[in-house]
Amino acid sequence: MIVNDFNVNFNMYENMAIWQIANLDDFFKSHEMLEEIFKKEYGFPFNERIEEKNNFIDKDIEVTSKLLDYFGDKYFLVFTNKDSSHNILKELQDKKIINFGMDIYVLHPDKVYVLEMDKTKDLQKYDKI
Repeated sequence: MIVNDFNVNFNMYENMAIWQIANLDDFFKSHEMLEEIFKKEYGFPFNERIEEKNNFIDKDIEVTSKLLDYFGDKYFLVFTNKDSSHNILKELQDKKIINFGMDIYVLHPDKVYVLEMDKTKDLQKYDKI
């Protein structure tokens, strides 16, 4: 599932990991179900996207977000260098609220990134202060 309002609800997630997606081909190699999900979402197989260029206008970040939204057991924040989600992550790192295990400022400008996480089972974290 794609996470919205992470800047407000960041405390509701745990077990965070960031992965870099070099390109859509590498993304599809990471999980075999993605091809099936792509066909369901777009109406044609992933390997035919070049031939379907008139029907396929989504950028890598849009494809990544749409496909990851099908996974209900994990939560995702998809971002690129200097977009609004990236700015939220930089702020959380600067305030030392979250340690991502990497310097969130150092991203490749042409890659898509995914923050993968689980929803916490600690119900106290759902309380807003």
